[in-house]
Amino acid sequence: MSRKSFSIFIIVCTALFLGCENKETISYVNKDMVTDNCTDCPQVKINIPQAQPANAVTEKINTEINSFVIDVLNYSEEKKASTINEAIAIFRNDYKKLKERFPEDIVPWEASIKGGTSFENGHFSSIKIESYVFTGGAHGYGSVSFLNFNDLTGEALSAEDLFTNVDAFVNYAEEAFRKQENLKPEANINSSGFMFENDAFHLPNSIGFNGQGIVLIYNPYEIAAYADGLTKIEIPYSKAEEFIKPEWLAEGQ
Repeated sequence: MSRKSFSIFIIVCTALFLGCENKETISYVNKDMVTDNCTDCPQVKINIPQAQPANAVTEKINTEINSFVIDVLNYSEEKKASTINEAIAIFRNDYKKLKERFPEDIVPWEASIKGGTSFENGHFSSIKIESYVFTGGAHGYGSVSFLNFNDLTGEALSAEDLFTNVDAFVNYAEEAFRKQENLKPEANINSSGFMFENDAFHLPNSIGFNGQGIVLIYNPYEIAAYADGLTKIEIPYSKAEEFIKPEWLAEGQ
């Protein structure tokens, strides 16, 4: 190698080394997002993770998490909040208007949203959010949701982003589901009371990860009645690893 080539090699290696050294590691800190108390208004509790340190990547992640919270609180279809504080104000104002119209009939509303880091390995993060909202009627609505993020870019990850072959994973998940629910391979997927659209198995809206493996959660009304609660399928990494794209797996996973 010539002296000039060697010098270029050293410069490139140094740049790569410094790039790795200067890479900021994402971490999550839970924050209470309700900073005020009010009388005669709906009880709202929000405690969710926020990515740090502040940079373009964490801003994307936090924007996605906050948007999810706003959607949970979005009782009014006519108004769309741009911040969590706006969403809380609209939620409370809608309750106040309804109470003014029906002072004897309305019962107090409430909303509770709490989240945490379910999984993080330096490549991607899985955020678990549990929510419950009551706006009258026979009961409120509770759900468990996962948001998955690319730790390097802050982009939200879909099933297509996470799995090498989504169709193959769907087939495996159906086998696990049938085994869990004691459904024979040839039986109609809805024969025991489930409500899969077109009698065909599909992945849930909520796909997440924890220290043991992949977690699939069907929330109430997704494939079953509210009274049946949520349906959860857990797939250990020993079985799931073959379906996960290599770039998301930590060394030694």
